[in-house]
Formats: sequence, structure tokens, C-alpha cells
Amino acid sequence: MKVVIDCNIFISAGLNRGTCRDLIYELIEHHTVYFSPEIIEEYTVVINRPKFQKVPAFNLILQDLGTVAIIVKPVQLSFKLADPNDETYLATALTAKANVIITGNKKHFPLDEYEGVKILSPREFLDLL
Repeated sequence: MKVVIDCNIFISAGLNRGTCRDLIYELIEHHTVYFSPEIIEEYTVVINRPKFQKVPAFNLILQDLGTVAIIVKPVQLSFKLADPNDETYLATALTAKANVIITGNKKHFPLDEYEGVKILSPREFLDLL
């Protein structure tokens, strides 16, 4: 499947072993991950916050993702979402013709699916497999 990973999933994967970290490595091994320059920037800004700087898993996971991820320049959306940062994820998914955005903040997206892109939690995605 073609997927876009919200930053909150990346952060959860870096902080804890468990569902989100397992999910990231499932995606790396068996799916196609898409990023945009804006997503990479958000990941980088977040992991450079003082509270996250001493968590080595972030850099390892980002490096592993970077070896397989495809970078796209996202389209401009014609509407706004509640959280402007989430617009980048949807725009990237639409540009990549992704099947899924995986997020821990489904409430920020107005629909469960938009133009063929499903908005799923990590558990919902894993349950599809």
C-alpha cells in the first residue's frame, strides 16, 4: 500500500516500543512510504525539541524511513483543515495517490476518506493487513 505517516505516529514510534514502532517497520518492509519536504521538516523540527533530543530512536527511525521513502512535492489544497499542519499530509497523500494517511489525530481530518485516501489510526491500518 502507498502510505503517508503523520508526525504523531513517528513520535510515538520513537518514544515507545509497541504498535507505532511495529507499524513503522511494517511500512518500511512491505509498503511504499511517501514524504514531502514539509513533512521531513516537521519531523526534524519536532525531534530537535529539547525534550526529544536525547531519544536516539528518532534518528534511527528517520534514517530507516529515509532509505525507502519517496519524496513528492504536494499539490495545493483548495480548502483548510482544522490543523494547518495536517493539510501537508493530505496534500502529500493526494499527490502520491496514496491509499492511506496513518494518524493518531483522526479528528483533525473532516472525513474518514477523501478522494480515495483513507484516514486510519495505526490499529485500523494493522487490522486491514
